[in-house]
Amino acid sequence: MLDEVLEHNQRFVAEHQLSPLSHLPRRRTAVVTCMDCRLVGLLEQALGLERGDVVELRTAGATVAVPGREGEGVNSDLVRSLAGAIYLLGVREVLVIGHTNCGLAHVDPAALTGSMQALGVEPQDLIERYGLGDQAGLVRWLGAFSQVEENVREVVHFIRNSPFLPRLPVHGLVIDVVSGKLELVDRDTRPGLAS
Repeated sequence: MLDEVLEHNQRFVAEHQLSPLSHLPRRRTAVVTCMDCRLVGLLEQALGLERGDVVELRTAGATVAVPGREGEGVNSDLVRSLAGAIYLLGVREVLVIGHTNCGLAHVDPAALTGSMQALGVEPQDLIERYGLGDQAGLVRWLGAFSQVEENVREVVHFIRNSPFLPRLPVHGLVIDVVSGKLELVDRDTRPGLAS
């Protein structure tokens, strides 16, 4: 894959002259979404986004730390990234976008641990070393969930209530990975927010 990417990049650079852009997102928005490969390209098209419009933050399942696992979010990469986007890049609105058929929905603990072992990682050692309790704790650490809409609501709540982030609009949506259709799960209607 690396050689293919490097070869493609040589052709790309030779054939394209990109215009300089500011590092500040034009639409002053951060999109928190999943790392799922089916969203690459689809998400931007479905939302009408272009290069330079928004800050995109991708995590497994568009999820954050399990409540209590990282205190108030002090160790959360998502919270740190949002803080940088808000305080340094001028982001003033956040869209949390989960998706249908997410790989983190309904994770099979046996399949997870089997895959880890096949790749040389001993799950039981991690469970014991980091106090995860059991296989279910390992699945929780991964960020697995059962209902994408509920996960989106939890992430929205987590962001809205982080002491590291200011009070600004945070909305939740789910995108269908087949059709690209968006479903609004949580519109931020808290008093005093600009819409």
